[in-house]
Amino acid sequence: MQSNNAKQLKIVHLVTSLEVGGAQHNMLLGLPNLAPSRYKHILISIMDRMQMKDQFQQAGIEVHSLGLSKKTDIAVALRLRSLLKTIRPDILHTYLIHGNVLGRIVGRLAGVPTIIGSELTIGQAGRIGRLATKLTNPLTDAVEVNSETGGKSVVADLGVPESKIEVVLPGLDLDAFGGTDQRSLVRTELIVEDSEHLVLFVGRLRAVKGVEFGIRAFAKALEQNQNMKLALAGEGDQRSYLESLSEELGIENNVKFLGARKDLPNVLSACDSVIMPSLTEGFPRVAIEAMASAKPVIATRVGGTPEAIIHNQSGILVPSKDIEAMAGAIVNVANNSELANRLGSAARERTEQHYSASKYVTRLDEMYTRLAGLSEHDSSFAPVQGAEQ
Repeated sequence: MQSNNAKQLKIVHLVTSLEVGGAQHNMLLGLPNLAPSRYKHILISIMDRMQMKDQFQQAGIEVHSLGLSKKTDIAVALRLRSLLKTIRPDILHTYLIHGNVLGRIVGRLAGVPTIIGSELTIGQAGRIGRLATKLTNPLTDAVEVNSETGGKSVVADLGVPESKIEVVLPGLDLDAFGGTDQRSLVRTELIVEDSEHLVLFVGRLRAVKGVEFGIRAFAKALEQNQNMKLALAGEGDQRSYLESLSEELGIENNVKFLGARKDLPNVLSACDSVIMPSLTEGFPRVAIEAMASAKPVIATRVGGTPEAIIHNQSGILVPSKDIEAMAGAIVNVANNSELANRLGSAARERTEQHYSASKYVTRLDEMYTRLAGLSEHDSSFAPVQGAEQ
């Protein structure tokens, strides 16, 4: 790493795409709230999938695309190298497997002084992806993780030295998830009665999210309490299978597939509890979004989830794939309003203590300042107006 005592740090953020995702939402929350007198951010998407481009540009972030649309376009590496040579960043921060691997190799070839990788999921990369990650990890100066559990996993499974691990807990706009006035409207849209308990799943409909086990648990819970509905907000390659499963279990009239939703705070406001049946997780952003909405969360005890949810205090944790345990927890929360309210209130309090936007931005600033070789005296960090304290 090289020291850089310039007043403004120039940071390039390289991500696989600007599709809607956790890494992209974290960047949108954090980057605009780092003092512009201190930082200049440039965002580069490898692929031409740019759903969130306008949101970043409206936040004052410069955005580029390398235009990758097919795997055979190996010239993407040359385009990245040329762009990095033109921008000459102080730091290259890479996200997701394609951004990590391509960025580490090309970043070193382009002479970028400091490279920060990121590993924000646990156990989701395939064999080739894991190998590519392990081979290129030595090219990084640091690896960002979003949980202590994630850090231990990266050290054990990917061979990253513990000294390179940077734990940056995520954050979110607490005001956005503080409750909305759309509860009745959304419940009417979903044809859910006021007296019914609405259980919500939010996430991609993929095998790793364990949605099948969540649906089976809900079906089991319905045997004890018929006054419930399940809504699933998200898309994925398992949707057709999961719709067929609901019909096979005879619960299709109690299950709503919502597709991708852009009004998550409203949907969370409309529900009464949230399930997270994941088989593995890094640090689940949905958990803290639900917790910030003061909703009781029933989640599997995997990955970084137990760092967000304290069992029987700010939510309920059950073993992965344990349909009986999740069903029992769903029924317990649905039948006990005092328990639901207690868990929801404690969950909201926990997010205020640990996962505010300002705390996240402070953690980012400390990491960038340290890795760029600047002292605290050099740092003039201050959250931009609008980042809550």
